[in-house]
Amino acid sequence: MCRQLITPKEWELQGGWALGNRIEWSNRACGLASLRMILIAYGRTAPTVTELLKLAVKHEVLTPRGALHAGVATLATDLGIPATAEPVPVEDLLARLNEAPLIVSATEQFPDDGRRGGHLVVLRGYEAGPDPVIHFRDPSAWGQTHDCIPLSRLAPSYTGRAITFAPLNSGES
Repeated sequence: MCRQLITPKEWELQGGWALGNRIEWSNRACGLASLRMILIAYGRTAPTVTELLKLAVKHEVLTPRGALHAGVATLATDLGIPATAEPVPVEDLLARLNEAPLIVSATEQFPDDGRRGGHLVVLRGYEAGPDPVIHFRDPSAWGQTHDCIPLSRLAPSYTGRAITFAPLNSGES
């Protein structure tokens, strides 16, 4: 599991200090930590979150709120995993998860109060049922102790925007 909170040691060793405040950058690193998890799932070399941040800055992938979906998709493709930023309706998520993991935009901790999006997490599979259980990896602190959620709870906070990837060769997501 990758965390978006960058450790002081990683920040120093990877030269993150040249970017500015470690905590401010960590707060915007959910998309890059999610990308790192995707790279690991596909068996690719996975740069640290700090190294991915430096690449994201170089390629103008970041906004004041976080990484652009298209920018994360471009970084993934450049790092060897074909990716596309595209709308994926909630009713298509399960079919997509049969082929590959996804990075999706949802509200942190998946509240069902109508707030949508902004936080990027990896959806990695599901258990079928009347209310399918989605398996996810969330790089936030909350995500370190939570890894599955019913689709009915994901849906209200999901924006319908995702980063999709080429099929995962091992067949596991």
